[in-house]
Amino acid sequence: MPILKKGDTVGLISCSDGLRQKETPTLKKLKEKLSTLGLTTVEAKNIFRNAQSPFSGTPQERASEFMRLVSHPKVKAIFDVSGGDSANQILPYLDFDMIRDRAVPFIGISDLSVINNAIYARTSLPAYHYRIKNLAGSFSEEQAELFNSFFMDSRQTEPFTLHWLRGRKMAGTVIGGNIRCFLKLAGTRYFPDPKDKILFLEALGGKAARMASLLAQLEQLSVFDKCAGVLLGTFTEMQANNDRPIIEDLVLEITERHALPVAKTEQLGHGEDARCLAIGHPLTLGM
Repeated sequence: MPILKKGDTVGLISCSDGLRQKETPTLKKLKEKLSTLGLTTVEAKNIFRNAQSPFSGTPQERASEFMRLVSHPKVKAIFDVSGGDSANQILPYLDFDMIRDRAVPFIGISDLSVINNAIYARTSLPAYHYRIKNLAGSFSEEQAELFNSFFMDSRQTEPFTLHWLRGRKMAGTVIGGNIRCFLKLAGTRYFPDPKDKILFLEALGGKAARMASLLAQLEQLSVFDKCAGVLLGTFTEMQANNDRPIIEDLVLEITERHALPVAKTEQLGHGEDARCLAIGHPLTLGM
């Protein structure tokens, strides 16, 4: 079954840092693009940040708007247009029983990795690592085709090309996302069990030293002891600056004793041409 069909209504929200007013044209273009795909939009009250802070509302207000969209009788999916640092503030105020019962798909990237993984950990439902603002970006037409094939086509394939760094196959339910944001959940009830999972990691900012530190934290949490493989997306700042050691080498080094399969794709991450990946959904890669 496709996630969406023409005529459906989708919600737009900012659970992390709100949009700046200068992003109003981007939001307008996004809504127009969704309209051409046959979708109607409902906006949360907290899309834009307040004048004196980066927040679009208190944690309770943002959580309340999230739950309003979850319980909305017409909303078939919720797309988060935000990013930044503050999404984990809302987790204690979400009604995960209602989220499980309503089963409205949530889609977000970057800081929204905390919500993607919390939804899976607390409800066993999938969420989706995708930047909806790509529909208003430099690859708008290509993204519209990808959006249509993933969200409005029953095949829901993951059309990305892999470079294998170790091994040739991995299988398991996907967890992870932005490495920094995913690790905000460490030690909480929102951190998913990594046993037999595919760990997906990507990043926007951060150089080699920061990535080495975050990978060490994953190692000390025994994630690499338990997971079934590591899927790397793009590490934007590292790759743009040709930083050394490269992320591939850092990951291969820290996972060597575990003999984990490791693969990398340039089609998942923060790029405006990036694809969608389901978090909390089984995936088989390779031969």
